[in-house]
Amino acid sequence: MRKIEISRRDLRADVNAGSAPILQWIDIERLVVDDSYQRDLKSQNWKAIRSIAAHFRWSMFSPVFVSPIEGGAYAVIDGQHRTHAAAMCGFTQVPCQIVQMTRGEQAAAFAAVNGKVTQVTIWQLFKAALAAGEKWARDADEIAREGGCRILTYGKSPKDKKPGEIYSIKGFMKLIEQRPRAHIVAALRLLRATEGYGDNPDTWDSGCLLPMLMAMTERPAALANPGFAKAFENFDFWELVDRDDAYRREKRRLGVAYPPKSETLRAGVLEWIDKAFPQRVGAPPALGKAAIMERVGAMKVG
Repeated sequence: MRKIEISRRDLRADVNAGSAPILQWIDIERLVVDDSYQRDLKSQNWKAIRSIAAHFRWSMFSPVFVSPIEGGAYAVIDGQHRTHAAAMCGFTQVPCQIVQMTRGEQAAAFAAVNGKVTQVTIWQLFKAALAAGEKWARDADEIAREGGCRILTYGKSPKDKKPGEIYSIKGFMKLIEQRPRAHIVAALRLLRATEGYGDNPDTWDSGCLLPMLMAMTERPAALANPGFAKAFENFDFWELVDRDDAYRREKRRLGVAYPPKSETLRAGVLEWIDKAFPQRVGAPPALGKAAIMERVGAMKVG
């Protein structure tokens, strides 16, 4: 735990903070939304409200920021999403922070509260979810550790990155959603043990790691082959990256659409796997770059 500490040079003696807030529970029916400065509730807003309601807990509910107006009502400055969610859950009151303001001050407060937000990173969200014991975070952490790796809860400069460190939490979660746990663990262990990959920090850049993992876990029979690790050591993934970069630059120069790098690198690794370990029954052939481009072109024509 760390205390709230401010250095003496940061202390302010010229603060004009205005009216001090009052905290109390207020009936939801007395709360109103001023559409002159508040946001409209569109489909994505209602989706967020229903999500809050579906996982409603008071421990995750911060007081609604309101200001008293004529008629005994209160204008909601911040918190209309969670207030709607509370009403959806059948609650008739919500805790509120009340501050006396003019209408102009209300609009300015809304802009300040919603415009000067410190962005929470995906690493911070993962760290908090892991500390809270949330299943998705715990499962991801366990899979990485079983594979001899670890998911970072903070960013690093390129020169400080080390082999086995996973930074792309969103990409890794997508992999977990699409592939069996055992296949992911096997692929991570193989990369950690393979010369030229397990000891190379560049391998663990998300732009390289995730396409390799997606391809390997798509061919579990080849991955389980005792000779896969040795063969993979001889596969020049970096030459594939260079070729893909050159081809991508040429297509960009010509103004031609090209699939995402994650897909073309995945396709390149799959192409190598299928040539090196062709003994597959009933599995669809891997798409090469030409085939991918044909499909993209066909989708545009259609």
